Amino acid sequence: MGTEHDPDEKLKKAIRQVAGLARQQDGELLPEVSIKGGNGIVFCYYAPYKRFIKISRGTKAFIVDGDTISPDRVIIYTFDGHLVEIEKDELIFTGYD
Repeated sequence: MGTEHDPDEKLKKAIRQVAGLARQQDGELLPEVSIKGGNGIVFCYYAPYKRFIKISRGTKAFIVDGDTISPDRVIIYTFDGHLVEIEKDELIFTGYD
């Protein structure tokens, strides 16, 4: 079984939260973040396709992994179902909306 800091476990937890299937044994909920800006798009690296994809600004997400090659980037799981890498400066902590 993974630990609380395991990115795979955090991803599974995020998916359950988005689906409304969070369990008590999952522990504390993951806090939400939002991509800065209300209009427009931001291009983020999408590892499964090894390319950049468009993500709408204002999209809600969960931080899944903060350990990337670049210290100013994190991996997020968006409510649209994308697992992308983005700069920390592009995110706003929104708590538990």
